[in-house]
Amino acid sequence: MYIKRHVSFFILYFMSWRIALWSLFTGLLALYTYQYLDWHWVAIPWLPVSLIGTAVAFYVGFKNNQSYDRNWEARKVWGRIVNFSRSFGAAVRAFAAGKQDATLEAEKKIILHRHIAWLYALLHALSQRTAWEHEDNASVRQRKYFSKRFNFNVYEQVLRTYLSEEEQDWIRHKQNAATQLLDKQSQHIGSLQQRGLLNDFQQIELQRLITDLYAEQGASERIKNTPLPRQYSTSSTIFILIFTFLIPFGMISEFAKMGEELMWLMIPFNLVVSWVFSLMEYVGDYSENPFEGLLNDVPVNAIIRNIEIDLLDMLDEKNLPEKIKPVESVLF
Repeated sequence: MYIKRHVSFFILYFMSWRIALWSLFTGLLALYTYQYLDWHWVAIPWLPVSLIGTAVAFYVGFKNNQSYDRNWEARKVWGRIVNFSRSFGAAVRAFAAGKQDATLEAEKKIILHRHIAWLYALLHALSQRTAWEHEDNASVRQRKYFSKRFNFNVYEQVLRTYLSEEEQDWIRHKQNAATQLLDKQSQHIGSLQQRGLLNDFQQIELQRLITDLYAEQGASERIKNTPLPRQYSTSSTIFILIFTFLIPFGMISEFAKMGEELMWLMIPFNLVVSWVFSLMEYVGDYSENPFEGLLNDVPVNAIIRNIEIDLLDMLDEKNLPEKIKPVESVLF
């Protein structure tokens, strides 16, 4: 998640340089064929070009709305995970309050540590690449650039820190580690009730919170594993390419009326119009998958670290981990 008030010039350049090259190519092509080859028939009336531009603007706007909805829904899901995690930790501690039982204190610690492991197991699942996520050279370079400055490979370390050796061996053989850890929590709470360490109401309340966590995990997996329908994404890209190719051929006759010495002004105007439409497409395209690990995505790592700190603080543990800080104004 980019956290500065305004996007830096470097990022704008990163997003726009291919757009600028494309518009420069189409502008020079239109100018060369019209003025130097004297092919005046390449000039397209502006009315049909403007109609295409209106249709493209509506279509790209629709796609961007859907992309933003996916991104914002992902952030709301993880906001609820924060709330449910804190509620779960507080409930575990409250239900054990007043019972001076060393065994129960140890069980409480195991449950909250396992919850932290569940958070990182879910993060590990969300960080896996899918076929429709960006694998172009720019996004690969972007991930490599930030991975050098931030440690993303913490899953194995977390398992060793928060799970027993027996549970570490057990979880590594599971297809969906996050789901199985929540199931382990449920079975553990059930055993505490059977041993008389929790009453029926307390067990039901804790099981309800686990059900809520299952729901939010499912919502995260749905966003991760269900792409924005590819026909919308592909069609939008094609429409933008067609429109930005036609723009200079629609402008050339208008600028020709100003005289041959001023026809070159068509190139910067073509650049501006093409840049606006293409950047809208770029923003929507890179916002539709909020768990890719790019600079505009949901900062899941930072959210999990905050939950981890809160739960460990509830257990009165010392040497709490530090909050994750932004890297180059990007919070992961």
